[in-house]
Amino acid sequence: MPGRRWWLLIVLIETLTFATIGYHLDGGRPSIPWTLAGLACGVLTVVVIITAQKNQK
Repeated sequence: MPGRRWWLLIVLIETLTFATIGYHLDGGRPSIPWTLAGLACGVLTVVVIITAQKNQK
């Protein structure tokens, strides 16, 4: 499981992925809802990883 140094990168990658999808679906304009959804998904992923790491100890 990724350590602390990767948490920000995970959030950034998921946010950018959702933002890119939203950009293409919105006809080449930035899509705030898709970006916020990506940010929420990234944060949720990191929270799940943190919880899983705590349960392993």
